[in-house]
Amino acid sequence: MGFTRAEFMKILPSALRKHAYQIEGDLITIQVAAGLVTIQLAAEQVRRIALLALPYLPMTITFTHLSELEIQQFLQTFDLYYRKGGG
Repeated sequence: MGFTRAEFMKILPSALRKHAYQIEGDLITIQVAAGLVTIQLAAEQVRRIALLALPYLPMTITFTHLSELEIQQFLQTFDLYYRKGGG
């Protein structure tokens, strides 16, 4: 994602407001319906294009015991909160 870790963490409570979640270091565990979503954060990186430096935060999102519909619904809401420029 094109965010610093601080920016990502600032938005997270709003993006997950309907779900119980826990943060342990770089691992975020989210209760969704009868399943779990885990987000494993990696080290913040910088993408350089000429003189432009853009921060980004690599992550892995894993879904456990969720239907395809539940996954789509979670991602749709999550994505809306992390869009920049009004989406």
